[in-house]
Amino acid sequence: MTHDRIQDWIGMWRVPVYTAAVALYMVAQFVETAPVHYAMGAAALSAFIVSAFFARGVYQVSGALFFAFGVGLFCFGWALLVRRVKRYAVMALCHWKERTEGLGNYFFMFLGAGLFVEMLARSPLLAGLGGWFRVGAEHSVWLYGMIAVYFFATSFVGFHPLVSLTLLMPLLEPVRLLVPAVPLSIVLICCSLATVMYSPYNISVSLLAEELGDNPYRIGRRNVPFALGYMAGGIGIALLAERLFFG
Repeated sequence: MTHDRIQDWIGMWRVPVYTAAVALYMVAQFVETAPVHYAMGAAALSAFIVSAFFARGVYQVSGALFFAFGVGLFCFGWALLVRRVKRYAVMALCHWKERTEGLGNYFFMFLGAGLFVEMLARSPLLAGLGGWFRVGAEHSVWLYGMIAVYFFATSFVGFHPLVSLTLLMPLLEPVRLLVPAVPLSIVLICCSLATVMYSPYNISVSLLAEELGDNPYRIGRRNVPFALGYMAGGIGIALLAERLFFG
């Protein structure tokens, strides 16, 4: 499915989703039951997500930027609709004071990570990997296998999957038009998500290790076989989709 098709699909469903949210809100004014309120919340959240994708496609607004600035307006609007503005303001202020303490450390951490990724992307160290990916593009199974090995290796070095994906995209740019987009996306998603199971630097493994009092490397080592099987399954689905729909 191309980008234009996706935008057409979002535009087609935008009006029904908005209409459903408004209709459920009107019903909730007369019917005080939990299912109606839950349905109204789900419709409002769906409208917010659809708006994010629509703004990204039409106004070229980043999805992360839209969520960062739009979630506050969405929550305030929701509090206004359910007549809980004062309660929302008190809770938001308390959480703001609690959650923003010490954020300066994270600011410098992400700033340093961004500079590191930018410098590494411009270094000649990745040029050799780019050549390997160009050679592997002739055979999809080798290309997908190299992507899996890449994510597997970088996760143990300490790279976050998003950082690994950011470094990988310039390497895949020369071969992007040589392989179908959908199977390639399946491989990227499966291989990046698999790092959550075994990477000792991942937050899920770190928290589990802290709760169990165990070494994160030991926990990751136990999950490696399942993660490799998950990667292999994703690659198999991608190859099957490529053969059935793009062969």
